[in-house]
Amino acid sequence: RPVASSGPAKSANAIAGESSSGAVSAVSANDRVQLTGDAVNLQQFEKALAAVPRTDAGKVERLRAAVDNGSYQPNPAAIAAKLARFEYAMA
Repeated sequence: RPVASSGPAKSANAIAGESSSGAVSAVSANDRVQLTGDAVNLQQFEKALAAVPRTDAGKVERLRAAVDNGSYQPNPAAIAAKLARFEYAMA
């Protein structure tokens, strides 16, 4: 028969009053971690993103002004080429 719960489940450490964030003492020398391909790709993406320079507020403001006054003339071919390179790099 089902057991009624009186609230959220607690770990044995929490019930005993021990911290669950402490170091693990029973680690075998044979223990290892293997990352999936997606995890490795995510790590590489995070490294690449960290290398991207911060936003240049002055450049953003100049572009915003150019769009507002109608002087900004985007180059559709250059935009398409950069999008294609981006998509190719992500595949």
